[in-house]
Amino acid sequence: MVDKKLVEKKIKSLFKNADYEVREEEGSLKVSIEGLGEDPIQLFEKLGDLVSGLNKITGTKNADVIVSLQGMAFGVEIEVY
Repeated sequence: MVDKKLVEKKIKSLFKNADYEVREEEGSLKVSIEGLGEDPIQLFEKLGDLVSGLNKITGTKNADVIVSLQGMAFGVEIEVY
């Protein structure tokens, strides 16, 4: 079982003004993040850091990441398994 507080702390440190949800489902960890005002280059750097951290926390090596960008808004779905 993954410590959700640790995952949430990592997300808060990277995405200060974003809404997020962390949930465990059938052996995988799913994270949803929505926010505004991220530069695309910085967003992808932060996502790389987050996915790396999630893999360390969960002890996994596989991750699916879906990123949606529209103007200044972004949405991210991450699943590590």
